[in-house]
Amino acid sequence: MINLPELQVTQKNVLSTTTFLGYNHQEIIQDGEMYDMKNLSGDKYPLLSLRKKRAKTCFEYAGEEDPLLGINGRDQLTFILGSKVYWNFLEVEGLSVSTAENMQPKKIVNFGAYVCIFPDKKYFNTVNLSDCGSMEKNWDTIGNAVGLSMCRGDGTDYDMTQIAVSATAPTSPTNGKLWIDQSGDNDVLRQYSSATETWTEVATTYVKISATNIGAGLQEYDCLTLAGLTAPDTSSERVKAQVSALNGSAIVYYCGTNYIVVAGLLSQTLAALKNVNVSADMKIPDMDFVVEANNRLWGCKYGMRNGQVVNEIRCSALGSFRNWIRFMGNSQDSWVGNVGTDGPFTAAVTQKGYPVFMKENCIHRVSGSTPGTFQLSSTVCRGTQLGSWRSAVVVNEAIYYKSRQDVLMYDGSMPVSVGEKLGGVLYSDARAGAVGDKYYISMKDRSGEWHLFNYDTKTGIWHKEDNLHAMGFGRVDDELFCIDEGDNTLVSINGSVGEIEDDFPWSATFGLFGTDYTGQKYLSRFNIRMYLDPWAEAKLEIRYDGEGEWQEMGTVRGSRVQSFLIPVIPRRCDHLQVRISGEGDCRIYQISREMEAGGDG
Repeated sequence: MINLPELQVTQKNVLSTTTFLGYNHQEIIQDGEMYDMKNLSGDKYPLLSLRKKRAKTCFEYAGEEDPLLGINGRDQLTFILGSKVYWNFLEVEGLSVSTAENMQPKKIVNFGAYVCIFPDKKYFNTVNLSDCGSMEKNWDTIGNAVGLSMCRGDGTDYDMTQIAVSATAPTSPTNGKLWIDQSGDNDVLRQYSSATETWTEVATTYVKISATNIGAGLQEYDCLTLAGLTAPDTSSERVKAQVSALNGSAIVYYCGTNYIVVAGLLSQTLAALKNVNVSADMKIPDMDFVVEANNRLWGCKYGMRNGQVVNEIRCSALGSFRNWIRFMGNSQDSWVGNVGTDGPFTAAVTQKGYPVFMKENCIHRVSGSTPGTFQLSSTVCRGTQLGSWRSAVVVNEAIYYKSRQDVLMYDGSMPVSVGEKLGGVLYSDARAGAVGDKYYISMKDRSGEWHLFNYDTKTGIWHKEDNLHAMGFGRVDDELFCIDEGDNTLVSINGSVGEIEDDFPWSATFGLFGTDYTGQKYLSRFNIRMYLDPWAEAKLEIRYDGEGEWQEMGTVRGSRVQSFLIPVIPRRCDHLQVRISGEGDCRIYQISREMEAGGDG
């Protein structure tokens, strides 16, 4: 009998990955995560699958391509093509915006049925597209005559021949008799009551300013800035002072096409002021960022305005995007709050119905429902990166945004990082949009290359798509649109509008296999279970011990609608990396790794 040596059976065990956890560009990553990828998504999580095919719309007129300059979404899509504005793919006739470099980028804000465009300060009505134009009003006399007369609040002129103007009260007055009392430094309108036998001051008096088209387009309680009103030299000093007092901010209490009614008192009718340069303007202050909240527009400004340094947050009057300096002492007033923190504002967004303004190192929130209750609170924390204002987007009641170092989530308390898995790469100029639970962000690295990522706020998983250079995003229902600055096209992320793209390349580079194995174990085999569309293909590559070139292990092509198993037998090594790439639809179900203990065999 021959005695043969007894060999020990090599122990084997299998490790399987069936849950794919997306992109993680850090040195140490979990099983199922990928160090790098291209055009993948978590739409079929926990499987690994491709992103949806996008669709593109190109715009060309008369053989020349105008640049896409702005985008915003709500019930319908708003975008700007050159100097033209489009809503629901219809041109807003009669409305144009500037294409000058100093008038970029465009900030489009929805306000009820209106859409407001900054910094042009233009608007249009989505219910009636013919209602469009400038948010501001600029009127001057252009040589026309201007008339001034004292009137009632509804614009009805007083009969000045029936009003006494003197320093002493009229004798034997009848009930309701009017008297302009000049006994003091300033004239006072009084009315006689026969019941009490007293002259009572009329609390509010009005002056009608009449001129061609001065009231065109105005509404009750609009606020104007009047200038240039001057009484004739032949007028008394009192009348000159009364006319001069009309200049400055003025509330329009009543108006018609050719007149406006403002608060004031005039003891003499001036029928036609000629050769005077009168202006009546409704100005919108220059602002860095504008948002809508609680039926008001809110804006912020840091820097110089009209020769003065400002650091403020302000809002328009309730229900009006035109009136920013209306201060009547009621709940519908405009409001201005000074900010004490240093540095420029970097973003603004509305969260849970309240405006939030960010700087790089702090966040300001405005709470309250009326000007008398508005309160400004500040939190010192990481805010939005300068230049990444378009990254601030609300997803499921929380704000996601790009800070200098990271992508953060802010729910109203303190920001929390969600971008650690992007690794130590420094990105800038981020622009973002959201649809459903997904947050899409396009940003460039230090080399100037652009990257599009998506973050699933429900699973906390990142995926890297491609090099799309988005100018901005706009969501309409369940579709997310963006402007691709790379080729000046309008892109629908889910492919609902435009021409569907062809098959695109994809890849998944997994982390290191083997660095966490203990003892004398090595990877003897791994199997990949996947699905490929007919005629789609996938290539497998391995890099051993983190050195050298990728070595191709083979290419497979889909031939029928079913999944299949791909066995791969690597050579012995300390650790390795696997990369799977291809073109055409693919789903990866499982990667299993067969481990063997090292032995004499």
